[in-house]
Amino acid sequence: MKTTPIPDQRLGKSSKSVKLDLTPYFDVDAITGSVVRVQTNAGGNASAFYLELFDRLHPTSPAAKRTTPLTVANFLGYVNKGAYNGVIFHRLVKDFVLQGGGFAQPKRAGIKAPTAIKQGAKLTNEPGNGNVRGTIAMAKLGGDPDSATNQWFINLADNRPILDNQNGGFTAFGRVLGAGKTLIDVLSGITVVDADGGKVFSDLPLQGLKSGQKTLNPGNYLAVSRAERSDEVTYKVNAAGAKASIGVDGQLQLSWTKAPSKPVTVTVEATSILDGETSLSSFQILPYIKPGATALMGTRLH
Repeated sequence: MKTTPIPDQRLGKSSKSVKLDLTPYFDVDAITGSVVRVQTNAGGNASAFYLELFDRLHPTSPAAKRTTPLTVANFLGYVNKGAYNGVIFHRLVKDFVLQGGGFAQPKRAGIKAPTAIKQGAKLTNEPGNGNVRGTIAMAKLGGDPDSATNQWFINLADNRPILDNQNGGFTAFGRVLGAGKTLIDVLSGITVVDADGGKVFSDLPLQGLKSGQKTLNPGNYLAVSRAERSDEVTYKVNAAGAKASIGVDGQLQLSWTKAPSKPVTVTVEATSILDGETSLSSFQILPYIKPGATALMGTRLH
């Protein structure tokens, strides 16, 4: 992980808080595309995975041969609107694909079938990247290469012989990062049922089913709890006396009940979402000084 020193920050007049974008100071060289965090409702602590999208490519990366700007923009459009929050994985074919993005998780028990979410415009196909294990690709209608809208699938195996040329080729527009592949393997092992007699939900993945259960509960559906833009690292922050909050996009906010009168050292621990590599950095929050007054300088710790 490449790191750049974080400059000290000075409080403004009457200010008791500081906002800082940490993303310019930590860089995972192997991740160049936009990142999305997908939180699922699967049991266990490791229930989220990260996607790197192919809107930018590292020149030496084997992850993709081409960028897929239209498909990435379409996917991020749904993410930014929160459209994927609460959608189910409605199709699981073992050793083939895990598909979602098109249907909302029922909000109460006894709903016969999940309802479709609103679709946007159809996409121009952008084939060329291999549908290898761990890539995410757009689903589309048979016989229409340019019919993808909101549904996508994760390749559970090397599907290049099947999907790279079929129906104009399926657009692989991103990849599951790091340990996320382990979670995908776990998800692909859950129970599959034919819920509608061979129609849309003929390969429906369900979890937590009890013996003799006749009515499905919302939690039985494998779902995306939240999909959101993310940084390529996660953060832990420590600053004496401060309330620290940081989003998955790397935006840090520190606030105090009373503005500090002396320098405060802030320590940031950044962890790569790709391989778990960590890096430590520190900077100081300097108190406000009146114009013309002598600055109180602290000692930076590295």
